[in-house]
Amino acid sequence: MATLVPWTTFEIGDLEIFAPTLPCLVAHTWYMDGEPNSTVTYFWLDEATGLVNHELVFAEPVSFEAALAWAQEHAPTRGVERIHVKHGPPARKHGLPAAAAQGRKKKAAPAKKGARKKAAKAKKRGRRLSAR
Repeated sequence: MATLVPWTTFEIGDLEIFAPTLPCLVAHTWYMDGEPNSTVTYFWLDEATGLVNHELVFAEPVSFEAALAWAQEHAPTRGVERIHVKHGPPARKHGLPAAAAQGRKKKAAPAKKGARKKAAKAKKRGRRLSAR
């Protein structure tokens, strides 16, 4: 039976990088309009080129448990020992609209007037030439 491993990512600045243990299956479920959408993706390393490849092997509007059961059933056929899982929360919490359930964004603090002092203009020195 395959081992379940949580979704593993590394953050480098604003970039989030998924780092799977190859070969593996990734079971991912998210919600749209309160309905689940699930996918299972197969990741493997190509021995000849050294490239990481992936293939979407399952995509249906089913629950996380159903997608995970499918992944566990098909893991031995692909020689997979690990299943990475990611399960997003439902979009609606406590009857709130989907936009409100995602959380409120904070506004940036307004800039204060005169917060940054302006440099005084430098005095011009020297002779002023008259226009011809």
